[in-house]
Amino acid sequence: MARYLAVTAVQKEGQRVARYGPGDAANAGAEQPPVAAGQRLIAVVNNGAWQSAIDVTFPAFYERILRRYRDGTWHALELYCLDEERAGELEDGRRVLMNGQPVQDPGRR
Repeated sequence: MARYLAVTAVQKEGQRVARYGPGDAANAGAEQPPVAAGQRLIAVVNNGAWQSAIDVTFPAFYERILRRYRDGTWHALELYCLDEERAGELEDGRRVLMNGQPVQDPGRR
């Protein structure tokens, strides 16, 4: 199962490797960018309402996210490299709205 990280922290602290927006699906890289030892590849994706940061270091996870982006599930895809230890500290499992506010867990209403 993929790890989910804090979106804003990944965007602030990570080094952006690639950015694809609406209409860029045909240009999105089929090959996973290289990841240095001790680093994690994190995809920040959004569907127009909320966004999520997902560890896609493993090729199967990267391929799945890329396929969903190309299929239109995700409107934008940004890839970041982040230190492996820091990625572990930022793991939180939450989605956030496009304005950065947390998505309320439907089970806790």
